[in-house]
This record gives sequence, C-alpha cells and structure tokens, in this order.
Amino acid sequence: MTNAANTSAVATVANDNAQKQRTYPRMVTPKTIKEGKNKNGTEFVSFIGEYRRQGKDKVYTMFHTASGAALSSIREQLKEGQPIRVFGVFDEMPADAERKSKQVFRIVGLSVPREQAAGEMQQAA
Repeated sequence: MTNAANTSAVATVANDNAQKQRTYPRMVTPKTIKEGKNKNGTEFVSFIGEYRRQGKDKVYTMFHTASGAALSSIREQLKEGQPIRVFGVFDEMPADAERKSKQVFRIVGLSVPREQAAGEMQQAA
C-alpha cells in the first residue's frame, strides 16, 4: 500500500467518525484470532495482539479488530504468532451485558516502510 493509499484510508477514518483521529503504526503479533460477521454482514477479525511500545522492552497486550478493506489488506499476512506491521486508531468498545467497555485498536491498514512505498510510487509513475 502506498502513502497515497494510507492517506486515503486515514481520510476515510476521519470522515467516518466526523472528527480527526490520529493513526498509530504498530508491529503486532496476533494471538487467538477469531473471525466472524457483524450484524450488517461485513466480515471482521478480532484478536489479542502483543506489541511493544516505542523505547520499552515490556510486551503489552490489547484487543485488535479489522474489517472491510482493512481486513482484506492484512488477510494474507494474518497468522497466529506471526508479527504484522499495521496502522490504526484507538476506539472504545461499548459495554454490554457480558463485558465492560474497553479500549481497542482498530486496524486501518497494512503499514509499509517508507522506502518501499517510495519505490511503489516511482513504479506507478
């Protein structure tokens, strides 16, 4: 995915939520992957992901989700225990009868190193 595509995905995220959200890159290792469909019939995937914060050695875990175009962009690389580089936004998962509200990392797309993205843009020109 090129930077132009990343920018487009970010604009879509901002438009969907009617506010600007900052995207964050993350190298995450998926554990316990679950797939399903939401009430609208859109496929989604959710998993507990392990990641490290910048400059820290400690491993943290957080609930991650992806659906729609984001899911199709990461599907090939999404394997349990295999690290994947993504970018996304922090969302709040609302509480229901079974769980408390909690913060989730919603994946927006696959993150590509700048060098590779620049090469893809030159090939497209």
